[in-house]
Amino acid sequence: MFDKMKQIYQMKKMMENITATEDYKGIKITVNGAMQIINIEISDQAKQSSDLEKNLRKAINRATKNIQKKLQKEMKEGNVPNLF
Repeated sequence: MFDKMKQIYQMKKMMENITATEDYKGIKITVNGAMQIINIEISDQAKQSSDLEKNLRKAINRATKNIQKKLQKEMKEGNVPNLF
């Protein structure tokens, strides 16, 4: 039981260290493997866009997809501890 908890903790830490960044129409989003948004940068031009909300949503969704693909690759390569 303790070993499983240790593995879960290690996996959580590892996932927090994996990041993906998406730059979409002047909006730069960085997400980690725990699906937390680490950083958001919005250019002045993007701030003035009438589509700011739509572009922000797209940037977040794309960054989330990128991190999911990255995590999937890590799992296939065996870089994620096996919990089962």
